[in-house]
Amino acid sequence: MYKRDAVDIAYRASIHNSVMAIGAFTIASIQAGLSTCLPQGEKVVEYGLAGIPMTNKRKGIEYLIRNDAYLYQKSMHIADKYGYDSVDGIIEVILLFMRVPNVGMVKAGFIAQMLGFNVACLDSHNLKRLGMTESQTKISKTLSDTAKRRKIRGYVELCQNKGTEYWWDTWCEHVAGNKANRTLDTADVVSRYHVECVTKWHEACNIIIKKGE
Repeated sequence: MYKRDAVDIAYRASIHNSVMAIGAFTIASIQAGLSTCLPQGEKVVEYGLAGIPMTNKRKGIEYLIRNDAYLYQKSMHIADKYGYDSVDGIIEVILLFMRVPNVGMVKAGFIAQMLGFNVACLDSHNLKRLGMTESQTKISKTLSDTAKRRKIRGYVELCQNKGTEYWWDTWCEHVAGNKANRTLDTADVVSRYHVECVTKWHEACNIIIKKGE
């Protein structure tokens, strides 16, 4: 599933030289069931920014659109310099996407994962599987740069212990058919749904651009 769908998403980003759709989908997934992310994008296609009711999510998506070229080019520069497996490089990519309003370390890791980096999104589902709490993956704004980098390093190393493909495939299996995703009833459907969401959010972001919002 990872080799088909996550790789497809990264390829689509490279075609468009753009990360805004991946980032917008990621923001849509914050504190929301995966199955809601496509309808969220559909509302934006219909109503523009007014289709995003939460201010924090709206600010994050606006930032992604304004800074799309920079964010994509910078992430690819990091990939060229360090490669997609380097812990040091992934730390830089995560810090880059943590600049986006409403995006913390875990969701920044999700964006990086969909761009092909060897990291993952250790969300509440994965943390429970690991016996960890969400506070263990939170980064306080008061942390020094050194402490922040140290915490991100530990996170990346934890993800790489089993690798990005493992986390993608097993997460899809874990959430398939659960209370929040009853219509996504198999791991294969869950995985492919990510591609559908990125495609819809690419359309949604372009609608916002065309409206001049």
